[in-house]
Amino acid sequence: MDWMTGPFRTFRDQYVATFGGFSYDLAPGVVAVHPDHLVGVPELEGRDVLISHDHALRGPLHTRPAFTVVACEGIMRDATERAEPGGVVFSTFDLEDARKGRLLAGVHTGEAVYLNAALGRMDGDIIRRLGVGA
Repeated sequence: MDWMTGPFRTFRDQYVATFGGFSYDLAPGVVAVHPDHLVGVPELEGRDVLISHDHALRGPLHTRPAFTVVACEGIMRDATERAEPGGVVFSTFDLEDARKGRLLAGVHTGEAVYLNAALGRMDGDIIRRLGVGA
């Protein structure tokens, strides 16, 4: 495994990775990471994260959609190929969602994507407003 592959933990519940693209292999609302790249951040798998990137519209956290981090599996060939260089991959179905599509529209392959995994530390009322687990 190449040590330069992400995602990287930058601060407590903050991570950064490169954008690997979109895949038709994934269900809506997930962000896939190659399993080899989760070795350095095993706590990230299964967590709900908020996403941002350098071109994302700024706004309060409660307006951002949440995604669940999953490891690519053998049957996810397209997603695995896109994630193998170290990036994170999103579902093509998310482009059809108004909130998720708007968020992901401006990011390009190879650019930095920021994952905020602090949702688990938030009050239950805040999480319900974010629509996590709904």
